[in-house]
Amino acid sequence: MSSRVVDPAMRARSPHYYDDSKRPPPSPSTKAQPPKKADPRSPPPSEEPSSPSPKTTEHGADPDTDKSKGIIDMSILGQIIDLDDDDDHEFSRAMVGDYREQVKTTFKDMDDAFTQKDLRRLGRYGHFLKGSSAALGVVKVQEICEKIQLLGNGTEATLSGDDALARIKPLLARVKDEYATAEKLLTEYCKSPDS
Repeated sequence: MSSRVVDPAMRARSPHYYDDSKRPPPSPSTKAQPPKKADPRSPPPSEEPSSPSPKTTEHGADPDTDKSKGIIDMSILGQIIDLDDDDDHEFSRAMVGDYREQVKTTFKDMDDAFTQKDLRRLGRYGHFLKGSSAALGVVKVQEICEKIQLLGNGTEATLSGDDALARIKPLLARVKDEYATAEKLLTEYCKSPDS
């Protein structure tokens, strides 16, 4: 133990100040253990095989092994389905129906804006559909719409309008393909038991 003199003002200002003249140092058993070093031959934890998960959500989908992985965020959609008062999924089916109508209208509006080379409108429609998709957990559509929004809003100052349109064109085709896949999954998860 050292017998150094500690300035009382320093002790009062610093709640973490350690004065070894007052208390013994922590024992080795109470210290936090250093993290174990990973064996370089073993796969990273994210790639380790896991045992099959028997858990399923209320709507029957296992969010970990489900075919919707990467397309639908089941934690978001699951919360919406959990808001249903009964087994007919009336609330979630209505939300999916409204989303379907929004997508149909917005895709048409996006095509019109693209034909007219109206980047500002494309940015607005991308933003709108990004938000609607995020609300239901439609991840891929949300991501692509965000790219359309950014290109339409001119966030890449080095791009000309024609270059931005050239980048948006394949995104419009891709977002429609991703939506078609997501729509099937949404319909499957929100269907009523008698359908």
